[in-house]
Amino acid sequence: MPVARTGGRAARPPARPVPGASRQAHVLDAGAITAELNRLWAQVVEPGSANGAVVADDAPVGVLTRASTLNLTAVARSRRDAERVENAVVRLGDLYPSRATILVADPEHAAGPDPGLDVRVALLEQDAGAGHPAIRFECVTVEVNADDEQQLASIASPLLVADLPDFLWWAADSAVGSDLFDDLIEVSDRLIVDTAATAMPAAELVRLVALLDAGGHPPKLSDFAWARLEPWRNLVALFFDRPEVRPVLDAIDEVQIVYGTAGADGRTGLTGALLFAGWLGSRLGWQAPGELVRARGEPTGWRATLRAGSPDRRREVLLTLRPAPDPVADCGLATVTLLAEGGASFRVERFDPAELATFSQVDALPTGRRMVYAPVPDDAALLADELRDFGHDAVYEAALRFATPLAPG
Repeated sequence: MPVARTGGRAARPPARPVPGASRQAHVLDAGAITAELNRLWAQVVEPGSANGAVVADDAPVGVLTRASTLNLTAVARSRRDAERVENAVVRLGDLYPSRATILVADPEHAAGPDPGLDVRVALLEQDAGAGHPAIRFECVTVEVNADDEQQLASIASPLLVADLPDFLWWAADSAVGSDLFDDLIEVSDRLIVDTAATAMPAAELVRLVALLDAGGHPPKLSDFAWARLEPWRNLVALFFDRPEVRPVLDAIDEVQIVYGTAGADGRTGLTGALLFAGWLGSRLGWQAPGELVRARGEPTGWRATLRAGSPDRRREVLLTLRPAPDPVADCGLATVTLLAEGGASFRVERFDPAELATFSQVDALPTGRRMVYAPVPDDAALLADELRDFGHDAVYEAALRFATPLAPG
């Protein structure tokens, strides 16, 4: 079983603007944007090229290719979040969208006297690397004032390149109550969210479960908050790989999860903690009687008593979630501790931004301690992984369904 990412793909320099292939304008519709993109491509494509690939007279065919992979539409509600999206897109490494469209509804964006949208269009290039040709792709940023957010819906669909899968990255704080979200979902094959950013975790999780239960063909769903849990889940599962330890799973009676509080960007580890509890509960057949309540004597903590075991041998599992202002935890987890009858204990702790530490104590076995390289992934790494995934994540969906009724209102 893999324990955690141990280095990942070799880093490549970020994509950079093609010289002279960018423009800012105030436009009325998507047609003007498409026309400008076509003009930029015609400007940079040299004679003798095919399908948009630039081929110099003395260069081998394929020295540069035009991305033809997927459409990525991202939504932000502030200039800061839009810059975060742009920074992630240019650092994807080796899988770039054919067109990245960033829709920004910013309350601080000045609304001009004329109708329309403020647009920046650019062709970007990822340099060639060992075994990789150079790649060019399009980036379109559309900005409006927050009061005009619904204008973005009318421009998003016409900007999708035909016959490619459509990914929607909702990088805004919340999708609850957003008409723009509802409109974009209708034209998306896959939805990427980060529930760590929501100020309304209960409502956000309910909204996501409703999407899973919707009729027709709802988009496939993924969550950065869940992706950050990958090494934590692998390490906890690894505790029980040994046959002599596996019976302890049926004796777990307490789970303690400590998560990071809001950082400068407002993201927290609360939904990550809920999803981790949902993963444990759904994998082990536990039941949640209802939402978490405030822990006695700890006004910032939460607790719930879960049910485990077969119907004729029920037992209780105490679940505790507690925030901690730990900068190392950031918007993820700080520690996970499992306690079992008989004194067995298991613990995973974020030791620093690059490492996790594990500790285990089981009767008749040596105390286990280890350090594991598991760096906190940034948005670019998380997005790159999600853009490679076109299927449903049944384990995540089960964890989400378990976590949702636990979420404090």
